Amino acid sequence: MPLASLVCLLSALPLLGTVVRGETWWVPAAFVTTAVCGISALYRLSGWNSLPVPFLQLFAVAFLSTPLFAPHEALLGLLPTWDSLEHLAQVFGEGVASIDGNAPPVAASYGVTMIIALVFAVFAMASDFLAVTARCPGMVGGLLLALVAVPLVVDDAGVGAVAAASCALGFLFLLAVDMWVRGREWGTRVPDGRDPSARLLGRVLRVATVSAASAAAVLLALTVPLAVPSLRSDAFYAMADGAYTGGDVLTTTHPLVSLRRELGASSDRTVLTYRTDAEQPDYLRTYVLNEFDGENWTMTPVSASGDTLVSGELPLPAGWDGEPDGGPVTTRISLDSDSPRMDFLPLPYWARAVDAPGEWYADPDSLMVFTTDSPPTGLNFSVETVDRVPTGDELAGSGAPVSLPGDHRNLPSGLDPSVQALTDGLVEGAESPYERALAIQEYFTGGLFTYDLSPPGVPEGADPLSHFLLEDRVGYCEQFAGAMAVMARQADIPARVAVGYTAGERMGDGRWAVTVGDAHAWPELYFEGAGWVRFEPTPAASGGEGQGSATVPDYASGDGGAGERPAEEPGGPDTEPSPSTDPSEDAEEPDASPGADEAPEDRETEPAAASGGGSDAGPDLSWLPAAGGAVGALLLLALPALARALLRWSRTASLSGGEPAAAAHTAWRELRDTCLDLGGPWAPTESPRATAERLSRFGTGTDVPRTDDVPAPVPAEAVAALWRLALAEESARYAPAPTGAGGLRADLAAACAGLAAAAGRGTRVRAALLPRSLAPWHRPRPARDLAATTP
Repeated sequence: MPLASLVCLLSALPLLGTVVRGETWWVPAAFVTTAVCGISALYRLSGWNSLPVPFLQLFAVAFLSTPLFAPHEALLGLLPTWDSLEHLAQVFGEGVASIDGNAPPVAASYGVTMIIALVFAVFAMASDFLAVTARCPGMVGGLLLALVAVPLVVDDAGVGAVAAASCALGFLFLLAVDMWVRGREWGTRVPDGRDPSARLLGRVLRVATVSAASAAAVLLALTVPLAVPSLRSDAFYAMADGAYTGGDVLTTTHPLVSLRRELGASSDRTVLTYRTDAEQPDYLRTYVLNEFDGENWTMTPVSASGDTLVSGELPLPAGWDGEPDGGPVTTRISLDSDSPRMDFLPLPYWARAVDAPGEWYADPDSLMVFTTDSPPTGLNFSVETVDRVPTGDELAGSGAPVSLPGDHRNLPSGLDPSVQALTDGLVEGAESPYERALAIQEYFTGGLFTYDLSPPGVPEGADPLSHFLLEDRVGYCEQFAGAMAVMARQADIPARVAVGYTAGERMGDGRWAVTVGDAHAWPELYFEGAGWVRFEPTPAASGGEGQGSATVPDYASGDGGAGERPAEEPGGPDTEPSPSTDPSEDAEEPDASPGADEAPEDRETEPAAASGGGSDAGPDLSWLPAAGGAVGALLLLALPALARALLRWSRTASLSGGEPAAAAHTAWRELRDTCLDLGGPWAPTESPRATAERLSRFGTGTDVPRTDDVPAPVPAEAVAALWRLALAEESARYAPAPTGAGGLRADLAAACAGLAAAAGRGTRVRAALLPRSLAPWHRPRPARDLAATTP
């Protein structure tokens, strides 16, 4: 039954395939579930009380969580430490925040994968109790319904036909095994005296009934989700329009959704106005997206706590050694009363201090400023910044990103190789990360791409990223920013995507007005010593429409200055693509090795990719299927021997003390199983004395087939032990007061050793590796062909 529960739960795993994005998210869940059910199956072979089973299962889950999700913090990669426990708690919290704050399918990060594995571990323990201990396998259907409800509630597509059929068949398999086990426990069926044709007809009817019930269950599993649309809800998708608060964690589901809506609306509606001391104000950044799942950029959930509460100056940006020289720049921002509430403030980067009514928090990694309260419309606040613009020379001289927490260069597996080939061709010959960044930006602004708020759709089956970069080359800021950030990561440059507004337009009274048409997305690249700096791959639209207010910083223009210039117009004098940016030539050089142009010191000091929370891709578990398969194969081969050894040990240990009758029965059962393992027969109708008499000739007659050597007769001390065991079993069966159980352990050991010696070496090896006594069909049972009798 534990193994049937395992099959049932593994059959339900495909139900989550539509709500999780990734290739190996199911492997830890399957591994942990197998361990939980396997422990139950092995322990129950001993016949002991089942009370310790859930505690053993909990211990197994706790032990396996460390090598699966925190191996770098564990002792020898296996044994848990305090650091590994803290890391597991952090990964679990990030997984909860990712599920709460992202619309499905969510990326299979470490946290999400860990939560799925733990959920299936709990379900495995519950199903083991219901189906094995309580003998109520039908109640496992409630657990399966809970899993079915997940895609029905959070995924607009509902449950797939294959996943529903797999779950239903797994549940039917559990019920069928339970009925088979009950039939075996009830014993021999009493013949009813009917003729063979009547019995055959009865069997046909039973098979037809089971087939009809199975077909009805599968049909209901496929049709109920379609017939009851109320089971699906779009409440989760409503969060895409704003922020979602869950406890002290706040995140937006998809900031790019709001960006698309704003760019598609009337572009002249004012969002905010501001006054600033800066001569040329910078972009106003609202969100930072640092996770790429292969199609979409999303943000890591941020935490609102006392440590992140804005009080005084904000933390220094990553990569800054200290606050730069120069006077502060004050910007006073007024949000339009007709604009939606903003939980994240649009701020110039870097914000040194923010003065806004209410409680606001600052994420220490991205320096986004947000609130968990409901901010008022028409909010007025001020922000103090430092006028620091790096030069091209400073960026060109930056080293490896040793001061950057985490790693912003991870990408999910499965990206189109043609994108990597394109990136390699563009950055070939570049001597620094700065030159590689300029080469990638020039590919977008060199005239090959067209800005359009209504780009054509992606053909069915085509990869959106490679189609945009190599085929269509039409899009707006979201595509340009996301594509450059991906290519920068492929070029070994930490990158992320920022969402907010351009500087807007200056009005006659000195104020700057930002409209919905100024909504924008741009990539931010990290350079050691300068921190995160923005680049501008989005070209201006022809006719002055679209992103006309987008500006390219002078450090991103390659002239080494420190100012800004308007984005190039397509068709201008500088828009001829250079030979190095021809995509056809890039595709002809697939052998360019990524990172071959790095400086030696960059390669030596390159930090390892983060393995836990904060990484941009999911857990790298590509090694786990192969390793798990090898370990599983070895365990599968050794499983019969281990199970038999555990059963033998448990029986032997129970012989010390206890009731004499129970001890005698236990010793006799172990003698029976030893005889079966060695290939000998065992007749349940035979008396204990007759059995002892027959076993005393074990190996010398026809009981055991000869193998590689000539068996010896059973030693005299073993024969004497056999007779003492037989007399103890006879006394336990028939005597009013059975004799004591003293010496049963020694007699059992001597008798089993004598039988093994008499069987021969080859038989002993087969008995150890493939013990027949574990197979139910080898267990002795009364003959089933009993004739019907009438009194």
